[in-house]
Amino acid sequence: MSLCVICCSLFVGGGYFYLRQNFKEAENKVSSIPYSFSAPENKGIMLDICDNLTFLYLDFGEKRLKVIIPPEADYNGEIFGYPIDFTVKTDYRFVSRLIDCADGIELEISGETLRYTGVQISDILSRTVDTSELKRKIIIALLEKIGKNGLDGEFFNYLVESADTDITVPDCYYWERYITKLCKNGVIIN
Repeated sequence: MSLCVICCSLFVGGGYFYLRQNFKEAENKVSSIPYSFSAPENKGIMLDICDNLTFLYLDFGEKRLKVIIPPEADYNGEIFGYPIDFTVKTDYRFVSRLIDCADGIELEISGETLRYTGVQISDILSRTVDTSELKRKIIIALLEKIGKNGLDGEFFNYLVESADTDITVPDCYYWERYITKLCKNGVIIN
């Protein structure tokens, strides 16, 4: 038995010393940032909210959200040179959820600046005949609020699940990381 222990000790010890002689320092430098992600591809989204169109161009390269309020109702694959990659057909419940996810918005209506929830804005939109000026105010207020607070991934899940859209979860998975910067630099083009 002791002969077995001595032989085993010699083999293990000999192997250790043999391997120890062959240890080398690693030649590769380790970066302080373990992973880097490239920005998603730019995407154009045509929103159809109760037959009222709004186009959003997510420009990840310029870190800017470009909004176009289409003057017409029919576009074939692009609008003002921007491709329409996705369509979203939904109703005022979507607007309500978006505004609530942004923690409400402040609007000046009739000379008074008030804070509105999503339900209040949806109610105002559903009762207003000409929404063009109000729509611009809402978009600007949303860009400001999302530019400050961002949107969480739950909103994008809601978008995919509740709207009639061709956007999938993998399409919008990384948008949450960039939406704050995009909205901070957001602009209505027309």
